[in-house]
Amino acid sequence: MTSSYYDPRTRDPSISRRPNNRRDDEWITALLALVRVGRISTVWVGDDGEAFPFITPLAFAYRPDTHDIVYHTNIAGRLRANTEQLAPARTTFEASELGALLPSNDPLELSVQYRSVMAFGTARVLTDEAEARAALTVMSERVFPGLQIGRDTRPISAGDLARTCVYALSITHWSGKENWQPAAAQTDEWPDLSPELTHLNPAQD
Repeated sequence: MTSSYYDPRTRDPSISRRPNNRRDDEWITALLALVRVGRISTVWVGDDGEAFPFITPLAFAYRPDTHDIVYHTNIAGRLRANTEQLAPARTTFEASELGALLPSNDPLELSVQYRSVMAFGTARVLTDEAEARAALTVMSERVFPGLQIGRDTRPISAGDLARTCVYALSITHWSGKENWQPAAAQTDEWPDLSPELTHLNPAQD
């Protein structure tokens, strides 16, 4: 298989190598409503054409009506520089939920329960004040359920918007994957794991 097989210009980057783990749009939307922190991948391209990828973890909100993901960072920084350099900038987003570590006596079968979403598209900085305020409101109220901007907090002011940078990632492709098996496969070619090692532990504390 040649490297051109994975060229995103000719092959949809959201196509899963394991279709049995692939999930539908409704499942993806539900997971994005559950998970509060995701990761944004951007690239800085030097004058010589060399690319430098960066990943930024942050809180986010998915907006079904506009099929985009909104988030914010400090007014200046790596994410803003990367996004504005090639605006609208090609951007990748990931969010996931981890379950238990799945032990096995076969090293290639060691696994973990996971649910994840990958989204691909272009990101831009929201420079219109009303648009940025609306996005920041949606994100704040989604991350903090039950809290309402302007009722439980003061309204978002122009001064607030001058101190932060709000983004929208317009989604062109996305995919959802899930592997939530109760146990990993074992091999008969090696003794069973001890009871201590077969105990399921959370993938993250």
